[in-house]
Amino acid sequence: MLRRSLRVIAMMMLTLVLAATGFAGTASAQDKFKLGMAVGGNTCCEWMKAQGDVARALAEKNGWDYVELSNNNDPATALKNAQIFVQEGVNAVIQFNGQPSSNPAIAAVLKAANIPVVAYDIADPGMYFVGIDNLAAGIAGGKQLGELIKAKWDCNPDLVISAEGASAGIVNEWRTGGMRTGLKEVCPDIPDAKWVSFESQGDAAVGLPAARDLLAAHPDAKNMAVVGLNDGGVLSLINAAEQLGRADGVIGWGQDGAFITGDNVNPHLAGSVFYFLEGYAVYAVKDVIGPIAAGTVPALKADAGDPASKVQPCPVSAEQAKSVPDMAARVTQLLAAPAGTTEYELFCPNK
Repeated sequence: MLRRSLRVIAMMMLTLVLAATGFAGTASAQDKFKLGMAVGGNTCCEWMKAQGDVARALAEKNGWDYVELSNNNDPATALKNAQIFVQEGVNAVIQFNGQPSSNPAIAAVLKAANIPVVAYDIADPGMYFVGIDNLAAGIAGGKQLGELIKAKWDCNPDLVISAEGASAGIVNEWRTGGMRTGLKEVCPDIPDAKWVSFESQGDAAVGLPAARDLLAAHPDAKNMAVVGLNDGGVLSLINAAEQLGRADGVIGWGQDGAFITGDNVNPHLAGSVFYFLEGYAVYAVKDVIGPIAAGTVPALKADAGDPASKVQPCPVSAEQAKSVPDMAARVTQLLAAPAGTTEYELFCPNK
């Protein structure tokens, strides 16, 4: 009887050891694919939260575990999050990092742990690039605004104002610079002296003081066209002009489509280029994360000119944007669509 009891106790102890080391029964929780997502964390933009919501929903559909952190628009936080993902034992990471100065360190931390990482919209060596064709998006928006300037002012505005976002590096050069290039294709003879810039950081509130300063430096300018890194940057100038009672002659064309739908679209925002930012996880999962989870690691494509997955830009006027559902409705419809369906396919009115 004593011998039998000892055998039972020994078996129980062995079971506990196996469970603790992850070898008991079938595959352990550690064998389940785990996706990490670092959202941008800016307070300006609803789409940053939605990027995480869509990634989480797709992870659940695929039966993966999911860990989400916020970069809080801070390079140090983004690097710390990479270290946390390593501790969490994730198998792959998606991130949007609007402050890419920490990207080389993030890439090194994750590479040392053999964790592949996808970067949205801002390319960096060592990270799969998934995002918009920034230069094509810039040129497309600039052409649209150029046609408005040609029709409204015979290509003779008082100023063409660029809302820059220098921290985005080459992305700012391609988007904001591309807007200028596209506009010049339609209106090539606008004098150099009429092209001015201010730093918006891509945020309507942050860029507001600099926008007011620019307007104060040009007190006689009335007919003003505004381009920029994104909708938020363009709106910082528009909002400043409204505060100063000088918005009657202002027209802007944004990039990213974040503020061109819904009931409160600023009447001076004449259009934007939809990126459908909230739906980027569809591209990431289809072309990078899904194959990795299935055991096939794609060749690294970190160059925005030859991306792992390219998002198609969708330029729209404010009038055309009225036919596009708001972000919450887009997310609902996207998640109900067949796997791999993009928001460009679902919602772009100019396909």
